[in-house]
Amino acid sequence: MASPRRIYWDACVWIALIQKEQIRDQNDRLVEDRYGMCRNVISAAERGQLEIATSTLSFAEVCKNPELKNRGEDKIAPFFENDYILPVNLDRAVGERARALMLSGISKLKPPDACHLATAALSGVDEMHTFDDKLLALNGKIDKPDGTKLKITLPDPGGTAAPLLDKMKSGDDEGK
Repeated sequence: MASPRRIYWDACVWIALIQKEQIRDQNDRLVEDRYGMCRNVISAAERGQLEIATSTLSFAEVCKNPELKNRGEDKIAPFFENDYILPVNLDRAVGERARALMLSGISKLKPPDACHLATAALSGVDEMHTFDDKLLALNGKIDKPDGTKLKITLPDPGGTAAPLLDKMKSGDDEGK
């Protein structure tokens, strides 16, 4: 059996999954089904097609949103407790790489974003998933140790634009 593709999730992707986030326009039409995109990736991971690496920083960052704080630890922790989730420690190498990214002149790069970029670049992933436009703009601009560039894209299990889901299942996200 081929080894699964390894992707990286930024904290905002976890937030979109946990909150079942959907972006709607002023007429309440669905513009972007972020939750559906995340569920597509999770489904691929559950089938053994993907592994999802994420910085341990994500464990805390998901709580910055007031809506998530109200859910409590017992509702948030299970999202990170699956065999296909690979926690990556924020260690010295990641910190030094994040510092280098901060000093490189990337406009308005915040320390948590630099830590996520550094973690993704150093952890041998095929691509990084995010909803952050500033990070998406860095697609193909961050060097990985093997000399290739880090692909930064929206969440998609196949590596191309994910389709919007018309219907959503209720209650299937708890810890899956």
